[in-house]
Amino acid sequence: MKKVLSSTFSAYRKYQKFKKTNKTCKAVSYSMMTILGVYCLLLIFPQFLFAHEVSYKNFNVYSRQNLGENINKVLDSAEARLTKSPIYNKDLPENILIADTHGLYKFLTVKGDSFGSTIPVIGHSRLNKSDIENDLVLRDTPTLNKRSLSGVIAHETMHNQLREYFGLAKYFKIPRWKDEGYCEYIAGETTLSFEEGVKLWKDNPNDSTKYDYFKYHQMVKYLLVEEKISVEELFNRDFDKKELEAKVFEFIKNGKG
Repeated sequence: MKKVLSSTFSAYRKYQKFKKTNKTCKAVSYSMMTILGVYCLLLIFPQFLFAHEVSYKNFNVYSRQNLGENINKVLDSAEARLTKSPIYNKDLPENILIADTHGLYKFLTVKGDSFGSTIPVIGHSRLNKSDIENDLVLRDTPTLNKRSLSGVIAHETMHNQLREYFGLAKYFKIPRWKDEGYCEYIAGETTLSFEEGVKLWKDNPNDSTKYDYFKYHQMVKYLLVEEKISVEELFNRDFDKKELEAKVFEFIKNGKG
């Protein structure tokens, strides 16, 4: 065993020495570091990749293609959803990056199967390939691949608003069901229709992988609409998640949702 460890350590030291002295290896290493550095800068300042920009109200929208006249209508619809939230700050600037291909979206997020995403601290909302004229976001999946662009903008913007309102330290402690559920509640929709979501929940009560966001949406909606708690209470109060899931499941199963 000692001989094996000694041989391994010796080989590792030779490799490290080779790396330091071999010019090709050093050049490749520096090139990789440079590429990684450039990629990180583009994640932080992605606006440089987009030729077109529209500023409307508190929204700054970036695209590689002309945004067209319908973008203001889309943003008005997103704002109408956001104003349902008592914590929405209409003076907080919101940067929105709209991809024209699924490939660009994957490059900016490494989450190619989602409709949109935000990166904490950086904050820009990055949206998948979009059809602005028809108020749609498209994702690269065979099914359930369309959502309203205005709804996704409202969802991603609300993530940023929650981070700003509560602060990053507290935001990172918010359970996922509250965070995603509230953003879907403000968006006013999920990827699934109500009927589809209820069916999936009934058919798979112990595995919510395919309807997580629908379930979170219904849980938050139940607390805010049926139990009439405040948004502050929603985020500050501790809930028994399993108990709440069961209560909401019975509520919508009986056709009351």
